[in-house]
Amino acid sequence: MSEQTSKGEVLIVEDTPASLKLLSDLLTEAGYYVRQAPNGELALWTVQSRPPELILLDVRMPGIDGFEVCRRLKATPALAHVPVIFLSAQHDTDDKVRGFALGGADFIAKPFQAEEILARTDAQVRLGRAQLALAAERAHLEQRVRERTAELAETAASLEREVERRRVNEDALRLASRVFGATQDAIIIADAGGHIVTTNPAFSTISGYDAAEMVGRHVSTLQTVQQNAATYDALMASLAEHGHWSGEMLARRKNGATFPGLLSVSSVVDAGGAVENYIVVFMDITERKAEQHLIDFLSYHDALTGLPNRLLARQCFDEALAAAQRNGQCVAVLCLDLDRFKSINDSYGAPAGDQALQAVARFLRGCVRERGTVSRQGGDEFQIILPDDAQLGATMAMAQEILAGLREGVQIDRQPEPGQPGQAGSTQQLALTTSIGIAVSPTDGVTLDELLRNADTALYRAKEVGRDNYAFFTERMDADIRAKLAIQAQLRGASARGEFEVHYQPQMCLRSGAMLGAEALLRWHSPVLGHVGPNRFIPLAEEYGLINAIGVWVVDTVCAQIAAWQAAGLGMVKVAVNLSGSQFAHDSTVPCVEDALRRHGIPAASLGLEITEGTVMGDPDKAVAALRRLKDIGVAISLDDFGTGYSSLAYLKRFPIDVLKIDKSFVDDVTTKTSDAAIALSVISLAHNLNMRVIAEGVETCEQVEFLAAHGCDEMQGYYFSRPLAAAAYTALLREKRALQLPPPLPAQLPSQ
Repeated sequence: MSEQTSKGEVLIVEDTPASLKLLSDLLTEAGYYVRQAPNGELALWTVQSRPPELILLDVRMPGIDGFEVCRRLKATPALAHVPVIFLSAQHDTDDKVRGFALGGADFIAKPFQAEEILARTDAQVRLGRAQLALAAERAHLEQRVRERTAELAETAASLEREVERRRVNEDALRLASRVFGATQDAIIIADAGGHIVTTNPAFSTISGYDAAEMVGRHVSTLQTVQQNAATYDALMASLAEHGHWSGEMLARRKNGATFPGLLSVSSVVDAGGAVENYIVVFMDITERKAEQHLIDFLSYHDALTGLPNRLLARQCFDEALAAAQRNGQCVAVLCLDLDRFKSINDSYGAPAGDQALQAVARFLRGCVRERGTVSRQGGDEFQIILPDDAQLGATMAMAQEILAGLREGVQIDRQPEPGQPGQAGSTQQLALTTSIGIAVSPTDGVTLDELLRNADTALYRAKEVGRDNYAFFTERMDADIRAKLAIQAQLRGASARGEFEVHYQPQMCLRSGAMLGAEALLRWHSPVLGHVGPNRFIPLAEEYGLINAIGVWVVDTVCAQIAAWQAAGLGMVKVAVNLSGSQFAHDSTVPCVEDALRRHGIPAASLGLEITEGTVMGDPDKAVAALRRLKDIGVAISLDDFGTGYSSLAYLKRFPIDVLKIDKSFVDDVTTKTSDAAIALSVISLAHNLNMRVIAEGVETCEQVEFLAAHGCDEMQGYYFSRPLAAAAYTALLREKRALQLPPPLPAQLPSQ
């Protein structure tokens, strides 16, 4: 697409080829002319040849990072005006503060949302163009005033000469009259006393006065003297000293309305230097003022909701903090993030999402009223700055009011479906919840940046405890978040550094006592953090998008170990590998498993895949299709944690499952509680009726083994036989061929309550 026909020119600086191609394709399809730079050095060289209208700049790059690139751009006068949007996979407020301090216009978080990329790119390009257009228009207006002033001065001189020679030069006089009448700017000629002698047609068009009714009136009747007294005095002083004045002044139309005008006033003197006439030229700049007002508004407000943006919110905070310090109060900063807002855009479309954000903005303004400031920081994030007393009663009441009000939902307009012109639009009630983090000055910080950082920490905790909630910042929260960030930092690259290890927990047959296989369990020993339990790092790996890469490493490691056991003559050992929810739903999972089996030359029957009940019940129809793709490879499928979630027998019979696992929470009290025993027996019976095997996990006592064996459970795993073992120890167990010592058959009976 040529530059002339594009929506704008955008430079994308991104060292990840996939992200670079994704952004380039997205913006090119949207009509932008896209240039690319895979690193900071090439970006700085590229912009020298021709500055783009917008730069999308990755923060984390080898060599010169995004912050240094932005600093150099803003230090170059010819490039300082180019807006920069940072791209970052991090959610660190410090990075955002640093980016905005360097002159960045915005932040976009990875993974990218197409609607967000397009909306923010369009807003920045349009704002940049509007600013450039305004500067050009101002220069043009100033040039036009100079040209008009020179032209009118010449016209006035010509008129003066023509008055003296009109009987001998009527043709020249008529020409001057036509020029006077054809100009689009209003012209008034007044005598030395300031009384109007004549006006041109454009004056009547602009002011609403007929030329005849203005003759003899003083020119000051056209201005709003009450508002422009100082300006009027400066005008008269400049005329007396220099014979000319130009500037803006409010003028009055015949109907009483006022409007802004760009005026130029010149005095005409005779040969002796006495003033004979004044020439007043003015233009109606109402539209230009409106454009300027819009630009000024967008500079300090969010374009979608009309709420204050970061710049205005910072000013409001400074004012609120100063007033609170004078009055002995505090200032609370509330960070709000709508829960699972992405599902609204996915389900109803971006226009509906925009309507929902506008409705939320109106609701928040209604809650806050004049007590504080509501701002939107982008996406579905809002902030509230609220002065309060030390007891924070108003802050807690407002948080509860917001939570309760949003639960009732917001109303949006649903447009008719495409292709249905006769179909009327309708309204849709959307249920929303939000999570709120609160930090209070001065206890949690004295600057807005400190409070925002701590409020974000509290927001994170509010989401952790179940969303639709609010939380105040505490020092313990900060320590917890820092601990999680430390785990996250070490988690990246842990597999490449060889810090992960797979342990194997034997799975034993409850009929023969033979070892049938094992479940692969991931262990992590960090040189920095020490041993980190799976319950700590697995959820963080899922949250930060690292679990897929770790899962690929586990599958490959297990397949390599199975191949090693086969090569050592230990037979075909079957190992079950756990799949996370995101890995299960990912399109690359099936090709990844097939590739690992092929590269290591092991049969598919030697590999099992375990998924949790919650994973498949999130979207059962999609889960059925995904399970069938995995089943087609030839691997066995186990359903873990069965009975702990929201099982549906209607879906269970459709799932191509080979094994049901009885959760440890039921096995623990299977010999002491009738309810747990009944659940275990139900799972065993259900599985056998559906031609599935049953494995009980977490078996630790002889009584549990006796109960499970007596009631037909097929397999077990747990500390009763063995803890999870490293590969070498499990290999030794295979060579030993140690079996499970089964108790003698007992009559099947339920425990007494």
